[in-house]
Amino acid sequence: MNKKTSAPAPEPDLSLLLEGIRADAEAKIKAVESQAAASASAKRKKAADKAAAIEAEAAQTASARESSIKAVFEARLKTETRKLELESEERFMRRVLDLAAAEYLKTREAPEYGDRIFAWACEAAIGIGCSEAEIRVSEAEAGYLNAEFLARVERSVFELSGRSVHLSLSKEPFLDHQGLLLESEGGRLRYDNSAPARLARAEEAMRGLIRAAIESAGSGSRGQGAEQS
Repeated sequence: MNKKTSAPAPEPDLSLLLEGIRADAEAKIKAVESQAAASASAKRKKAADKAAAIEAEAAQTASARESSIKAVFEARLKTETRKLELESEERFMRRVLDLAAAEYLKTREAPEYGDRIFAWACEAAIGIGCSEAEIRVSEAEAGYLNAEFLARVERSVFELSGRSVHLSLSKEPFLDHQGLLLESEGGRLRYDNSAPARLARAEEAMRGLIRAAIESAGSGSRGQGAEQS
């Protein structure tokens, strides 16, 4: 009995197998490279966005700091300017008060100075509001105070206020400054009408006038500067 011999199986084509493996590997490599490139691009964008945000925040912080520094500087400048203005105003005020005091002293030599002392005495006698008072003056003005002078003051006070007052010369030492002082009830009540006291009472009004004059002068100079520019 004859046996049939089968033909051997054909050898696989290794080149095709290798080609398939290589193509698959290349595809995977490209996919990995694409993913890596996309990841790198996303990271670069994220880093760029973060850098831009940091830069913007830094710029905003710098701007805010600059504004804050500017505001502080402007406030200090305003304060220093006002301080200089007040110092200038105070020096000017002192000068005006010194001039006023000097003018008061000059009036002592004027023929009508007796009338000034009389007016000051009437004002003080009305202002103290008592029925009896003692009057003190400086030694330089003591010559004006005699019985006739006091009687005139009493009559004038009655005519002006309808109130009677009896004045007498004080036995206390003379004042060391110009003007006069009325005291009553052992010194418990007093009306100081000396030159320094009168200047002190007028100081607030004088300051207002001086301040207005300074501001007016400042406004005028600023207006001239604007016209010239």
